[in-house]
Amino acid sequence: MKPALLIVDDDRSVRESLKRLLEGEQFQVHAAGDAAEAMELYSSRAIDLVILDINLGKDDGWALFERMAVRKPSVPAIVVTAEWGQFERAVELGVEALIEKPIDVPVFLDVIQELLGAKGRQRVRGDQSYCRYISRHYEPYLRMLQERYDTPFRMDTMDAGGRGRTMPFR
Repeated sequence: MKPALLIVDDDRSVRESLKRLLEGEQFQVHAAGDAAEAMELYSSRAIDLVILDINLGKDDGWALFERMAVRKPSVPAIVVTAEWGQFERAVELGVEALIEKPIDVPVFLDVIQELLGAKGRQRVRGDQSYCRYISRHYEPYLRMLQERYDTPFRMDTMDAGGRGRTMPFR
């Protein structure tokens, strides 16, 4: 049977992108856009892992994580966020992984597999070594900026005789 994952994100495009990615990796995926929908799915289905955004519009993702951890403490969670500086909170609450957006997809998938393989572990609060922390993945953006920097900029100008010519600009 496929492992069941619950994605909780108020951004529909992020939720759907993650759902398609994870279904392509052969997971059974449930998706929720807010805390109420997430708790309904979490309570009524067998969930093996939660992927949770902490900015859920009107809902507080940290509060939702705490409610889920009380209800089913052995279900691991990956918190995904665009907010910097959340590691201490994640460690304090016993989150298994904190991943900052933009996500490094191969690392994200590896973390999911690792957490699913460690079923039955007890949640550990306050231990930095327990929480996997993956900072923002900027490599694609840095590569794109480098490529743009390396590409010569050309500018069309008119010479004194009114003829157009292209000259490199650097």
